[in-house]
Amino acid sequence: MTRPSEVKPREGAQPGTPYADFEAGALLPEMQFTITPEINQEYLAAIDEQDATYYTYKGRPVCAPNVLSVYLLAVLYRRYPPIQGIVVFDQLWKWRHPIFADENTDLVAFGEVTEKFEKRDRKWLKFTAQFKKTDGTLVAEAAHTLHLPE
Repeated sequence: MTRPSEVKPREGAQPGTPYADFEAGALLPEMQFTITPEINQEYLAAIDEQDATYYTYKGRPVCAPNVLSVYLLAVLYRRYPPIQGIVVFDQLWKWRHPIFADENTDLVAFGEVTEKFEKRDRKWLKFTAQFKKTDGTLVAEAAHTLHLPE
C-alpha cells in the first residue's frame, strides 16, 4: 500500500522550483506505487462517497477512477519540487482500464512537461501523465494545467 504522502514531496520540505527552471519537453521520471483495497476505502471516505457499490465492472468492485488524482502532482513534483502558491487550473482524464477494488494493483506513473507559457501576465505550465500496470496495461492518462507563482 502506497499513500500519496509517501511518494509526493511536500511544499517546504526542500526548495521549491521557480517558473524559470521548468523545461518544456522535460520527461518526468517513473514513480511506482500500489493501490490497495485499503487505499480505495480511505479515498472513498475522504470524498464522503455514499454509495461505493456504484463502482463495479462486470460484477467486480472497482476503485473510484479518480483515486489516481491524488497521485498526479507527485509525478511532476518528483522532478520539480513544489513551490508555495501553485494553483491547479484544469485536469483532463482518460480512463482506459479499471483498478479492481478487491486486489492490490501495482502501478507505474510517468509524464512529460508539455508546455510552459505566459498569458495575461500569468505563468502557466502543462504536463501529462500516464498510469500503467506493471504489465504495461494503460490504466489512465491525464493532462494537467497549473498556474505558477512569480
